[in-house]
Amino acid sequence: MSDANHQELMDLLRTLLKIQSLSAVRDLPTKKEKILFLSEAGLSPKEISPIVGSSNGSVSQTIYDAKKKGTRDMADGQRER
Repeated sequence: MSDANHQELMDLLRTLLKIQSLSAVRDLPTKKEKILFLSEAGLSPKEISPIVGSSNGSVSQTIYDAKKKGTRDMADGQRER
């Protein structure tokens, strides 16, 4: 496969990924839920940001905050036992 064909295929795959991602998160009510869903699906903040219309930094911060809160919630749950 030539470099030009490879690049064309990669561009097509990126377009298909964006279309599928938009479809998957369309009915989620909040931007945070969309970001976390796409992150759990394996997309990077750089890939998520154009889908949800936020900056890479904002997406990264949302993911970080959710992980931090999840860790804290897990620790709180263990203390309650």
